Amino acid sequence: MKAVVLSVLVVLLAPVLQVAVVNGLSLPGGGPDVVLVAVIALAALLRPGAGAFLGFAAGLAADVAPPADHTIGRLALVMCLAGWVCARVTADGAAGRRAAVAAVVALGATLAGGVLAALLDGTPWGTALAPGAVAWTVGLAALVAAALALLPRRRSFGRVPRSRDGSRDRYGRGRRLA
Repeated sequence: MKAVVLSVLVVLLAPVLQVAVVNGLSLPGGGPDVVLVAVIALAALLRPGAGAFLGFAAGLAADVAPPADHTIGRLALVMCLAGWVCARVTADGAAGRRAAVAAVVALGATLAGGVLAALLDGTPWGTALAPGAVAWTVGLAALVAAALALLPRRRSFGRVPRSRDGSRDRYGRGRRLA
């Protein structure tokens, strides 16, 4: 239940935070993609199907949030794949590993979104792949993923700790929420 409530909050609040706060900041090189960072952070706590659905829903919400001046579904596709990949990563990795995976996924998703923007919408390559925005997104994703990995286990949304014999389940991935 906690995962569902948190997922709904991410889908509803992240695009609003992106439009109302982050887009108004004058950060050098552009601002981070808060919706992508939220999807990457939360998808690591979910199963792959739920992570993909979270990414799709958050991406679709970001697609229709103003200013919706691009092809609808572009961000939904990219964030769906990002949520799926992050959910496939072992949930019990160290903070450094989770931060590295989050940074790589954020970089890949940002570059894929930029390529799709350039190909589908005719956005100039320099604008679609702004180095400042890529750097902000990758850095923030790594920071948030590492911070979440350092939280105490009981607050990590129902993860099952290792049993005395060191096993989790027959797949060796631990329990995921959704």
